[in-house]
Amino acid sequence: MTTYLKDYAHFTNTQEMDEAVRRHIIKHWNEMNPTDRAVLDMIRRYSVKYGAAHLKHDTMADAIGKSNVTVRRAIRKLEQLEIIERIHYIRPVMSGLGANIYTILPFDDQSTLTTPATADNPCDSWAEDLVPEAEAFSFKSKNIKANTLTDTYPAEPIPTPTTLFGRIKNLLSSTIGDSSLARQLFGIYRALSLRMLKFSIHEHQGELLEQLAIQALHIAVQATKRKTVRNLAGYFDGVYRNLIDKAVFADIFMEYDVSVEEFLIG
Repeated sequence: MTTYLKDYAHFTNTQEMDEAVRRHIIKHWNEMNPTDRAVLDMIRRYSVKYGAAHLKHDTMADAIGKSNVTVRRAIRKLEQLEIIERIHYIRPVMSGLGANIYTILPFDDQSTLTTPATADNPCDSWAEDLVPEAEAFSFKSKNIKANTLTDTYPAEPIPTPTTLFGRIKNLLSSTIGDSSLARQLFGIYRALSLRMLKFSIHEHQGELLEQLAIQALHIAVQATKRKTVRNLAGYFDGVYRNLIDKAVFADIFMEYDVSVEEFLIG
C-alpha cells in the first residue's frame, strides 16, 4: 500500500499541486533544462494520487531516456531551486535505505512575477518577449485525471480541448476573439515539429514540441497586448523556432561540438 505517501503531501488536491508546478516553471524557466522539467513532470505525475512520489533513480532514468547520473543531477537542481523535497525512506520490513520519496513544494506566494514593461516603440521583435514571467506555460498532462487527491473545494468542470489544434483555436478565441489563424499556426507547428521528429534522437519529444507551441502562442498573444504585431503567424513562427533551439538543442550542444545548422544538415 502506498497511502503512507499522503503524510508527505503539501497539497489537498491536484489543482493546487499543478498550479504550484506551473508557477515554479515560470519562475525558474531559464535555470531549468528539458531534463530538469522532464524529471519534475514525472514526479508530478506519480504524485497525483497521494501527493508524493516514491521513485527509484533508475525508474526515472529509463522513463525519460537519460542516465542515472543525469537524473541525480536534475534532482539536486530541483532541490536547490526549492521546487521539490527529497525524503530518505527507511524500509519498514527490511531495514536500510530504500528509494527516495519526492514531494513538490508549494510556490512561495511572497515572490512576485515581474510583468514585462510596455514597449515604448511598437515593433515586431519577438526575441525581447522570450521571458518566462509573461507566458502562461501550461504544464498539465492530458493523461492525468484531476481531483484524484482529496479535494476540499467544490470542483467546477471546465471542458478543455484535447487536441493541439483545438487548444490553439480555443486560446485564440479566448484572448484575441478571433480563431481564424488557428489552422495557419497549427501548420507552422506541424512543419517545424515534423522536421524535428524525423530524427531518431528527437522522436520521443513530441509532447515537448506541443508544449513549446502553446508557450510560443502565449508569448505571441501577450505581445499583441503590449505593442503592434503586424503578422501574428510570423511572430509565432519566430518565437517557436527560438524556443525549440533553447529547449531541444541546449543539451545537445553539451555532447556535440557543432552548430544548430551543422547538426540539422548532418
